[in-house]
Amino acid sequence: MRGSLGIGALGAAVGAGLMFLCDPRMGRRRRALFQAKTFSVGRKACSVIDKTSRDVKNRTYGTVVTLKSGHSMGRTFALFNSNWPPAIRLMVGTTGSVMTAAGIAKGGTAGTFLGTIGIGSMILAITNFSFRDLMKRAGATDNTQTPTQRNIA
Repeated sequence: MRGSLGIGALGAAVGAGLMFLCDPRMGRRRRALFQAKTFSVGRKACSVIDKTSRDVKNRTYGTVVTLKSGHSMGRTFALFNSNWPPAIRLMVGTTGSVMTAAGIAKGGTAGTFLGTIGIGSMILAITNFSFRDLMKRAGATDNTQTPTQRNIA
């Protein structure tokens, strides 16, 4: 029963879509708009994939050259830097959401730990705020206190 209900809903959705696109009055315009939007999204996706792959390739090449030269890498771990590229933010945010969901599903102490790391990863990805800056702000003291006034008598 449940499978036939799903097939019926799918058939109704396909029929409604065909009616929408094959309408005698506006169908041609809708099909042209749908085609233009589809190609536009495809071009943008190809562009993003191309940029991300070139970025990863260049970063990998730079890391290999630095390691082969024997110089110490003057950079810190990328997690501690701010201004992540959008692709890195997407990966960290997605990983964080998966970790949070796994932590909720697991439960217990391990689940709480996993969920906390996942939520922290999502916050870092969404805000694009440096972990190092966050630690500096947490450890900084407020030196703007007013000095004590002397009693002049």
